[in-house]
Amino acid sequence: MTNISTREWTRVFVYAALLLLIVSLPYALAWSQAGDESVFSGFLFGADDGNSYLGKMRLGAQGEWNFSLFYTAEDHEGAPLLFLPYIIPGQIVGLFMDETDPALTGVLLGVFHLMRIVFGGLLILVLYRFIAAFIEDVGSRFLALVLATLAGGLGWLLLVTGSADPPPEFFIPEGFTLQILLGLPHLALARSALLGGLLLLMASLGSARWRQRALLAGVCWLIVGVAVPFYLVIIYAILGAWGLAAWVRWRRFPLMLLRSAVLAAALTLPLFLYNFLVFSANPVFAQWSAQNILQSPPPLHYGLAYLPLALLALIGARGLWRRASFNHVLLIGWPLIVPVLVYLPINVQRRLAEAVIVPLTILAVMGLNVLAQRISRRVLIGVTLAATLPASLILLMGGYVTALAGPSSVVYPAAQVMAFDWLNAHASPGEVVLGAFETGNRIPAYTHLRVYVGHGPETLHAVAKTAETVRFYNGEMTATERRALYDAMNIRYIFYGETERALAGDAADWQADLTRVYDAAGYEIFEVPSAT
Repeated sequence: MTNISTREWTRVFVYAALLLLIVSLPYALAWSQAGDESVFSGFLFGADDGNSYLGKMRLGAQGEWNFSLFYTAEDHEGAPLLFLPYIIPGQIVGLFMDETDPALTGVLLGVFHLMRIVFGGLLILVLYRFIAAFIEDVGSRFLALVLATLAGGLGWLLLVTGSADPPPEFFIPEGFTLQILLGLPHLALARSALLGGLLLLMASLGSARWRQRALLAGVCWLIVGVAVPFYLVIIYAILGAWGLAAWVRWRRFPLMLLRSAVLAAALTLPLFLYNFLVFSANPVFAQWSAQNILQSPPPLHYGLAYLPLALLALIGARGLWRRASFNHVLLIGWPLIVPVLVYLPINVQRRLAEAVIVPLTILAVMGLNVLAQRISRRVLIGVTLAATLPASLILLMGGYVTALAGPSSVVYPAAQVMAFDWLNAHASPGEVVLGAFETGNRIPAYTHLRVYVGHGPETLHAVAKTAETVRFYNGEMTATERRALYDAMNIRYIFYGETERALAGDAADWQADLTRVYDAAGYEIFEVPSAT
């Protein structure tokens, strides 16, 4: 492995600190904008998933190790070893705070953003160590780091052409990096462990201590599997692509890689099989998995998003192939397998692009160095940055705009949060609340309760339940139908706020057979009486 000087690490630390400061400032701005009548959710994008992360941290704060779906009302068995990057911090916070404390959500948000900074910083450092394993020139290493953390492509052209689809850089964090640094700490942890495992596996090749290093690689990948279970499949695919590329390059089977890779992967196999059984044998988890549809965009959109880097990477790969070491062919095999992975007939297609930006940026910098023999290096760097940074700059500016605008999707009425706090203090853990979809999404972030509907994948049959919720509030259900709904879904409370009033219009018949237990600042909560 190439050594990295103290001065070099210092520059990387400074870069990491500056980048994490830049991506954190919008959150500070959003919190400063909130007044007495509003509460910042803590998320500038994907608040629906963000509330789910807080709900998982709340499970830990309640002393739970088993994960169960709190966005669906169906009774089911929980399972251990899922979402531990959120449950473990929640467990730690729960040692010092009661689950009914109204301040708990704020503390969990603080821990979430601490994780975002810590794991984001870890990712930047591991990225640089991975880059240094392939690039000797210090300046080229740093350029590759900038591209690996900030680069996108020409996906922003979809915005100016009026396409209804967003650029891939905006909604596929697995394929890029900035969105991960902005707010997805579990993905930052998973990518750090994935790359760390690959570094250890590379160090094992030809080493007298290959077993120890291969086992350590397996430990890293166990962390990956705990953070994001199906990423283990990506690791297996990367190893296969690496071995195939080595076989083609030297026309002999790579036995040295095989022994290390098999040992490392074997350590993760029990976790892989466990996750497979959980998501197939547990009917609720199986339905949740089937609903988690993350299809890839059209190939043209991927092409735009990766075009500048891919063109340079082709040049770099061509030169590298002729002089490649055993480790170098990883950089070539990995990106070649991704176009196949992201169009496999599975429901999480776009997630399989995980970390491909890393080998692409390394190859792109190698390609730029080849072109620099004929064209000014400074000009080439300028053109590359101009072609790859706009999408990320737009994404980052979007965070600042959201922080200043404070839309209802990320800033909640303080009166609504007060109603949540009342529920958390007076309802028993695990009881079910019926509310509009938007309300249901927020309740698990502020309470220890479950909801009838509130999250696309994590609410079973969310589309049908959303329609039933509309029918309930606007008075289309008969008293018999309402009673059947309460009994079938164990619904204990009905939430009635601004969003629910918009659904109800003038209908209020459903209130007749309920007991109003909370009424403050335009928010009401009704209790469902027990069936007679």
